[in-house]
Amino acid sequence: KWIVITLFNLLIVGIFGLIMRLKFLFPIPWIDQKNLMHAHSHFAFSAWVSQALMIFLIMTVLGIKTNQILCRKYQHILWANWTVSIGMLISFSAAGYNLCSIILSFLSILVSYWFCFQLVRDLKSSTLPPAISILIKSALFFNIFSSLGTYFLAYLKVSHQLDPLKQLASVYFYLHFQYNGWFFFGCIALFASWLYKRTGKIPISPRFSLVYVMTVIPTYFLSVLWWKGLPLWLYIIIVITVGLQFVLWGTLAQRVVRLVRSNISLRLSPDTSKIWLCVLFAIFIKLILQGISVIPALSQQAYGFRPIVIAYLHLVLLVVISLFLIGYAFQICMLKIEKGIHYGVYGLLVGIFLNEFVLMLQGLGGFIHYSIRGTHHVLTVAAAIIVVSLYRITQTQLRK
Repeated sequence: KWIVITLFNLLIVGIFGLIMRLKFLFPIPWIDQKNLMHAHSHFAFSAWVSQALMIFLIMTVLGIKTNQILCRKYQHILWANWTVSIGMLISFSAAGYNLCSIILSFLSILVSYWFCFQLVRDLKSSTLPPAISILIKSALFFNIFSSLGTYFLAYLKVSHQLDPLKQLASVYFYLHFQYNGWFFFGCIALFASWLYKRTGKIPISPRFSLVYVMTVIPTYFLSVLWWKGLPLWLYIIIVITVGLQFVLWGTLAQRVVRLVRSNISLRLSPDTSKIWLCVLFAIFIKLILQGISVIPALSQQAYGFRPIVIAYLHLVLLVVISLFLIGYAFQICMLKIEKGIHYGVYGLLVGIFLNEFVLMLQGLGGFIHYSIRGTHHVLTVAAAIIVVSLYRITQTQLRK
């Protein structure tokens, strides 16, 4: 199954994260931390999240059931994406940003374009409600749009423009539209589609989807509030947009809870319910952090302080996106609930919570200029728990 391969990719991401944590504790001279970090992040984006979203969106748009095989044209796309991802993993690990890594990164972007254009074509003949189609199209658009940040960063390097603020703005552009566009709306579309298939109802209208999508572009500027000369009118739009996102998410959560309570057929498996509760809680934390970051002085410190940035990125990628996708795979029976898998699920939740909690402590310590001892040791333990738990979950899927 493609989902098992994709889950194994997540295990590789976790192993690389563990090695990076061990590097903080022990001298490992033959490992370059920066190269490993690039390999870790690129593989997480392409081989785990994007590949999982591709699989689930293909099934959603084409109406493919769990026990059916994906059509050949999408098999080719998935194989291409996986092959390029493995290439990036090896190339970045060995040499960092060299010509080979750049070519493979560009090929990864081209594969994502291939997927997006193919799915949009198939979406035209889909019977999905307009509200869900809007979410899927928007997710695909933001996937393509985010690549502009990569191109601009390449232009800055080629033209020898070494302004760190422009380079940082380019990186944040890519990350923002991947995280808050492609990843987030891809997941929302999957969840709304699952609700629709189970109940015949969806908690959102086409107008709701459009308004939510329109909030993504203004919130990018939260990442660059430190940019000098940002006009007052733009800052006002940012503040209004952040408040609007909170209202929209609160409204969506309320409607979903009401729909779940009124439909007995929407009972979640015990594992999925625990996982998705963590996701719900994490999204509210994300929105609160966004609200705090509209204060320019705090935004400048937060986005310029590495532990804060790492904590936020892991909150979104690991807690919100990854946990949702794993829970979704359980709920649609793409991942089997086998004997002993609960230990893997609970261990994963514990490891992720411990990781986020300590990263938060590191960030707060940085704000008050106080170094908390032992955080690297605890983060290593958390990474080890995550790896062991993912291994347990993956192992159960390989049983006949």
